[in-house]
Amino acid sequence: MFVYNSSQDPLFKGNLLLFLQNAGRQQPDIRLHLITFEQVQYQLSASAQAQQSAEWAADNIIWHPLRWHSGSFKLLKKIYDLVIGLLLCLNLRMNGARSIMGLGTVAGSFALIIAKLLGLRYYGYQFEPHSEFMLDCNVWPASSMAYRGLHYLEGLTSRHADILSTGTHHMIARLAVEGSPARTYLLPSCVDDQRFQFSAVGRSQVRARYGLSEGQPVVLYLGKFGGIYYDDEIGEFFGALRRHLPALHMLVVTPDPPAHVEAGLQRAGLVPSSYTITRCAYEEVPDYISAADFGLVAVPPLPSQRFRSPIKVGEYLCCGLPYLVCRGVSEDDMVALRDRVGIVVEAFDPAAAQMAAPQLAAFLSEDKSTLRARCRTVGIAYRGLDQFLPVADEIFRQL
Repeated sequence: MFVYNSSQDPLFKGNLLLFLQNAGRQQPDIRLHLITFEQVQYQLSASAQAQQSAEWAADNIIWHPLRWHSGSFKLLKKIYDLVIGLLLCLNLRMNGARSIMGLGTVAGSFALIIAKLLGLRYYGYQFEPHSEFMLDCNVWPASSMAYRGLHYLEGLTSRHADILSTGTHHMIARLAVEGSPARTYLLPSCVDDQRFQFSAVGRSQVRARYGLSEGQPVVLYLGKFGGIYYDDEIGEFFGALRRHLPALHMLVVTPDPPAHVEAGLQRAGLVPSSYTITRCAYEEVPDYISAADFGLVAVPPLPSQRFRSPIKVGEYLCCGLPYLVCRGVSEDDMVALRDRVGIVVEAFDPAAAQMAAPQLAAFLSEDKSTLRARCRTVGIAYRGLDQFLPVADEIFRQL
């Protein structure tokens, strides 16, 4: 498993790791080698790393942590990372490895190159057009080497992968139209619904920590700002909501620098008493979701976004939290409307906020126990881990 993330990164730990652990337990005849690239922000102490290795070894997962490189001369550093990963995979290949799996399209592109060089079967997990995300969100221009290189490798992946899994039916349909020979599976960003569930104790503790009364309506934004997410628009949208519902408070839980986030909220005209900016450990996320009354999903409604599978939607729903999302994002817009667990807007702008405010008021006035139960039922069916373990087991049997 070639993962160009750190071992403690929520994108890996809260999703793919769950499938790997299940495969290791259900199919003890396979040996899983996990290759991660460790970033400074997720660095473990030597004792914690040893403990993590031992825990994963019990699930038949052998961990190979490598160092992640970025900063100046980024392209050269990525090539270096690829070469180091290739040499490790060559050693594993010589010792019996037969397949390689890549997480997402950046790691997936590295893994595809390694697969072709070493004669390994290739499985692309969470295959999606990341280059198009970056282009649509104006992070990469169409002329950039980053866009052109990754877009080319994504095309190679769709044409040469043995197995691909992806988060939406939209991507499965596109792969069929493109004539991809890969066996394709629907495997969205799933949530351990036994861990992600509403906690009355967690709600009380988090609200007390930030001076929020039980009766105050709280809107949660969980995640990053900018890049392939909205940035200043988040504050502008919340400010417009607050003009119609002045009691609203926004709880922001983000890994981004607080100064950057606060500057954006202040540019939107928000006063400090109307928001809280914090971060939390991955293990605390269910408590913070439980503390809120409504969740925001700040993904712009751009053409490529229908292929995304934001994990926070499953986390929100399994904790009993309804959400607001833009039309055309994943299949989250359809689920929100069909199952009465959310609000769909055209964009994060004042006009959309004005239209959404009465719907938000209706959700806030609904009986909380009834609403939480409905959201959790939908969340388990839509993104619950147990719903998709049979799919993952079938894939791992082929590997």
